[in-house]
Formats: sequence, C-alpha cells, structure tokens
Amino acid sequence: MDDLLADFIAETREMLEASGGEIVAWEADPDDRARIDAIFRFVHTVKGNCGFFDFPRLAALSHAAEDALADCRAGRREPNRALVSAVLAIIDRIAAMVDAIEAGEDFPEADDAALIAALDAAPEAADAAANPRHPPASVLVERGEDGGGWATRRSDSFSAQRTIRLPVELLDRVMSGVSDMVLARNDLAHRLRQAGNQPTIDGPFERLSAILAGVRDAITRMRMQRIETLFGALPRLVRDLSAELGKQVMVDLDGGDVELDREMIETIRDPLTHLIRNAIDHGIEAPAARLAAGKREIGLLAIAARQSGNTIAIVIRDDGRGLDEERIAAKAIATGLITPAERAAMSRDKLVNLIFEPGFSTAEAVSAVSGRGVGLDVVRQNLEKVGGSIKVSSVPGEGTQFTLQIPLTLSIIAGLTVEVGTQRFAIPQGYIEEIVQASPAALELTRMGESALITFRGKRIRCLMLAEVLGIAGSDAHGDLTLVLLRLASGDLFALVVERIHSHGDLVVKPLAPAVMKSGLYAGSTLLDDGQPVLLLDVTNIAALHELVADGRSRVLERQDEDAAGPLAAAPRAMLFTDFAGRRMAVRLELVQRIETAVAAAIDRSAPRPRVVIDGRILPLVGLPDTPLIADKLRLLRLGDGTCELLYAVRTVEDAVELTEALVAVPEDPLIEAMTLVGGQPVALIDAHELFARHGEAPLPAHRPRCALPDSDWARTILAPLVTAAGYDIVACDSTESDVVTILPEDVFEAAAALGRMPAGPVIRLRDHPDAGGSKDTIYRYDRDGLLAALAAARQGRLAGGLRP
Repeated sequence: MDDLLADFIAETREMLEASGGEIVAWEADPDDRARIDAIFRFVHTVKGNCGFFDFPRLAALSHAAEDALADCRAGRREPNRALVSAVLAIIDRIAAMVDAIEAGEDFPEADDAALIAALDAAPEAADAAANPRHPPASVLVERGEDGGGWATRRSDSFSAQRTIRLPVELLDRVMSGVSDMVLARNDLAHRLRQAGNQPTIDGPFERLSAILAGVRDAITRMRMQRIETLFGALPRLVRDLSAELGKQVMVDLDGGDVELDREMIETIRDPLTHLIRNAIDHGIEAPAARLAAGKREIGLLAIAARQSGNTIAIVIRDDGRGLDEERIAAKAIATGLITPAERAAMSRDKLVNLIFEPGFSTAEAVSAVSGRGVGLDVVRQNLEKVGGSIKVSSVPGEGTQFTLQIPLTLSIIAGLTVEVGTQRFAIPQGYIEEIVQASPAALELTRMGESALITFRGKRIRCLMLAEVLGIAGSDAHGDLTLVLLRLASGDLFALVVERIHSHGDLVVKPLAPAVMKSGLYAGSTLLDDGQPVLLLDVTNIAALHELVADGRSRVLERQDEDAAGPLAAAPRAMLFTDFAGRRMAVRLELVQRIETAVAAAIDRSAPRPRVVIDGRILPLVGLPDTPLIADKLRLLRLGDGTCELLYAVRTVEDAVELTEALVAVPEDPLIEAMTLVGGQPVALIDAHELFARHGEAPLPAHRPRCALPDSDWARTILAPLVTAAGYDIVACDSTESDVVTILPEDVFEAAAALGRMPAGPVIRLRDHPDAGGSKDTIYRYDRDGLLAALAAARQGRLAGGLRP
C-alpha cells in the first residue's frame, strides 16, 4: 500500500503543477473545450483515487469541483472569474492535503464547506460583479506561428506517467557510463574511418550507434526534466499577484521543451518566483499609469528558456517602468554602499547591479510582496551555489531584463569541431546557419579592431576572428576565409572566422572549473573521437561580450499598437547600387525583395529579352551590359511590385540609404523618377512604374533538377539548404532515375561501386578532408564553391559517372 500511496502522491502532484496554468488559460478562453476537458479529467482522477484511499475530505472537494466543471462542459453554466477563483482555491486545498499525506500528518483544520459554497455561488451575481471591459488579471499566451496575433497556449492533457523512486547516485552512475559509451563509439568510428571501408563491420556498427542513441536519450531523460514543469505554476502566480496589486499582466512562456536536471529545477524555483514577484510589484505599472505613459493597459511579462552548450539561460523581461537609476543611487549612498564620488564615476550598468547587494531595496513600505530587504541578494547567492549567475539590464520607461545562467550537470549535444592555430574548439550545431569559404575581396571584408564587417548575400554581417577573440596565435596564411555563420536565439546573425573545419558529431559536454567558466568564452569541455580534449565555445556569451546582439526587446515586448504610434513622416529609403555603365543608381527599398547571385551560365541571352532561372522560376533580366560578361557570377536585385517580378543586374550593391535631399524630376528620361544627392554625389532614382510597365512579367515555373542526398543529419542540416539554394529539389536517396544527381561520401561511393549498386544518374563524391590526396575527382564536403560548380555542371549535362565536371 505504501508504494500505491507514493504513486498517488506523485501523480497528483504532477497534475497539480500543470492544472494551475491550464485553469488560468481556460479563464482567458472559456470556449476552449479541450482545455476544460483536461481540467475535468484531473479532478475526476483525484476524486476516484481519493475514494480508493479513503480520503473523504479530498473526495468531497474534488467531487464539488467536478460537478461545477461538468455544468460548464454541458453548457448549463458560463465560466467566470468567480468560478475560476473557486476552482483554484480547491486546487490549493488539495495540494495542502497531499503535503500532509506525504508527511504522515493529519489534514489541517479548514472550512471546506466554504470552498464548496463558493463553487455554488449564483452565476448571475458573479457575472454582474465582473467588469466586461477588463480582461483577467493575467493570461498565458504565446506567439502564433505566423508571428502575428496572440494565441492561448494549449496543453494536450494532464496525463501523468507512473513513476518509481531511484537514488540520484545510481542515475549519475548510469549516465556517466552512457557518456563513456558515446566516447568509445566515437573513438571506434574514428578508427573505422582510418581503416577504410569494411562492409562486414559498418552495418553492425551503424545498428549499434542507433541503439546507443536510443539508450542515451532514455537514460538522459531519467535525470532530466522539461522546464515546462516549472513554468506550469507561473501563470497562477502571476494571476494571483497581479490581482492582489490591482494590475493586469499577460505572461508569455517560451522554451518549455528545454530540459534541466530535476534537482536544478527545484533549486531555481524560488529565485524565479522572486524575480516574477519583483517584476509585477516594482516593474509593471498600474493600468492608469501605463495609459498615462502611452502604453497598453495590460503589462507584458516574457519568460524564455534557451540551452547553450552546458548552460541553460532563462530570461525574464517586463515592459514596465525600468529601474530608476537615481533612486537606486540615492538608496545606495544612504545605506553606505557607495559614496557620492563613486556614484559620479559609475556607469549605469554597474549602478543597476547594486540591487543584488545584501539588504538593498528601494521599496518605501514593507508589504506582503516586497520591501523587506531580503531578496535579490539571496537570488544571486542561490544561483552561485550551483555555479550559476544572474545579470540585469534595464531601459528607463521600457522595461527590465534579468538573465539567469544555470549549468547543466551533463549534456550530449551535436557539435562542429573547428581549428584555430594548433588548437581545436567545438561549436553547438544548433547555432550554425551555414559554412562559407571565400576570399576577403569577395566578402568585402572591412576590419574594425577585433571584429569586422562582411557583405554576404547583400547583407552586412558582423564578423569575429576566433583567434583574436580567444587570444591565441593564429595562422599567418593568406587567402580564402573560412567562416561559420551563427544565428542566435534572438535571430541575430554573425560570422566567426576559423582556419579549418574538421568534423561534426555527438559531443559529451561536461562542466568546467568555475574560474574558466567565468571567462564567458566557454560553455564546457568534451573529448573528440581521437580522445583529444577540446573546449565548447559559449556562442551566446561571445556575441554579448562583443555587442553583437541587437538591443531589441523580446518578441512579446516588440508587439505595439500600430494605430497608437500614428503616421510619421520619414524620408524614403532606397537601395543604392552601381550599374554596369558606372552610374550610381537607386531603387525604392520596398521594391527590393532580396539580393541574388547567379552564375553567368544560368543567363539566357538568345531571346530579345534576357532571362535567368532563380529558385525554379524564369524571370526577366534588365541592366546587363552590351558586352559579354567577364565574371562568372552576377549580382542581381530581385524586384517585385506584388504581381510581377524582375531582376536588375548590378555591378556592385552599396547599401540601403535614406533619400534626405530634394528629389529633382528628370522628364527627359522616362526610366528615371528623379535625381538626388547621396553623400554629396548625384544618384538617379529608378522610376518603378515605368520599369515594371516595360519589363515586368509574372514569373514562369522552370523545371527544377533533382538531387538525392546521403541519409545523415549532416546532409539534412548542412548540405540540403545549399542544394536547395542551387535550384534543386531534394528526393529520396534510393532514387533510380537517370536524371537525378546523387551526392555521396567517398567511402559510400566506393562501397556501392564494389557491389555494383551505382546510382543511375550523375554522382558528386565528397571527401572528409580539405586535402585531395589521391582523390582528385572528389570535393571537400565544406567546399561551397566546388559543390555549387559541380551542381551547375550537372544541371547543364556536363557531369556523368563519377565527379567529372
């Protein structure tokens, strides 16, 4: 019976954690049938279990809540704020009783009848008391997939899995063993690659790898838990607190699928709760104050979790008043934390971090929420005990952001190994957007100290030299640059210059010494296939240290009322470029869809009007010189008016500019709308109406060639985007059609040739190492230009058999 009772307590607790947030969300959307069904199942399950264990008080409470919810499901009662509050009160009482059961204590004395009576309150009275003009105190929301509008977040069900209890030490031993197995598998894979193709071994090894991946995932989940178990209680907390303070708050939760050690989740529960209470009490203003400041009446609170290597980042943002710099300074001086002279020399960032000092509080009165002088210093201490940290940033009048960095006890991630100088480093594969190899001239590299700017696909991208970032001696070799394009969770893109790309694969990431972690450059350590230890780069922190993250607010805080801003007079923006006649030209920016790069061989000049194939479409092309093209590639502005598209050939693309000077009409040239000055130089602005009247055409579909890729994660994440961008459709790797181009690793190609199972169409062979050695008819897997050239040759029928462009 003890085991059954333990199962009852565990199951009820899990459903309690999820129920609060779901009930609050149901209050925001009473018509959500799936949600009320899930809540009903929860109380029904509790009622049944209580009857089995002879807990009459628990059974009576859950039975009363079940009846009220059944009336709502049947349409006999309309849910309102009073009903939701009554159901939440019963949930709280059930939670207290479950705690007493686990502790072996008697149920606390309480007036259960009053809670049940609150459920039976007349709906008419409750509806009359509710103000229809004001939404609930807090609503759980998330962004819609299309980026527009708000949608209530849905949880499919509260179904709890049966659990057993195991010692944490046993789980740690099992996880450590699995980690060692992954390292041994990587070492064996390395040795097999060195030994060459061995078909009798390769098959069993692949099966072993697949089995190990499944076991690894299951064992990892034994100790890890989705952070949504922590997030589940937050909507209820926000609802109750905002109602207590007379405020209205919407909360957005993101990243609930991020997994964290179970003990770590319990460790950060109190710090996170404290920060949310502070945000609602100190940060978000009362409705009247927000309206007076030109804000929405409802405040916004965003909580997001992201994984970066061996660290979890939890960000808490609000759109409130922000931290009051002068008030913090006055309090710090009054309490003796700083002197007036220190205040005068102190930056804002350093000043606002004084809020983490022991006993610091700007609250003028002690309340049930805050003002006791025990708060953020305890939050920081609790995080530092487990190797974490906390940072704060704030913009007056716009809001405050707290960032918690929490270490993982163990993590196995996919990563890419790069080399700088004589050292290797790992990069989490989740950040990698693309790998590029090109000359500094082609990328228009402009150095600015440790960082640089490159032009890639028409965009100016910040760039870091990894050797300089890490302070190590790099190679003095000149020539093409190897860049890893990284995209952060915020959407910001930057490039990291490395010397060589090695391999990708699973990396067992383990914590580093605190002194190393404090550098902000590394997120953990791992071992490569050959046993060499390497450091995992902390991509997010490196970007932040070099100010590569845009100073934008969260996706929740960016949502503004467009009508409230009103129309603003702004100078027209245009894309500035130089044409093949050497003239500086401009076209209105709203017409520019993107900047394309096309190979000269893709241009058809046989007809009176040139055309080119881009993304599987045949588009008209204007702006070409009368003389033959010298370069192999051509920069094109892709212009569209909503119906028609065309491409404008340019010699160079300069930048997007504002046309602040006067526009002087040019009646003698119908293709020129006006002349103006940019940087003191004359610029001709193209007349878009005349341009599309003469050359605009609806795009025609073109036959897209097809390409079969290796069946691997690398091919799907790294290779597939490049092949698609080259104008190919991806097809199944077992295609037998002769017009399908197949890309194969060198060892797979040789094994297929030995077995007489060669693909019917052209084959592009890839090798793992930059140096060709004896394989002159293969391409290095990260040689972007070589791959594109081979794909272009195959498209034009100049590739057959092996790799013979």
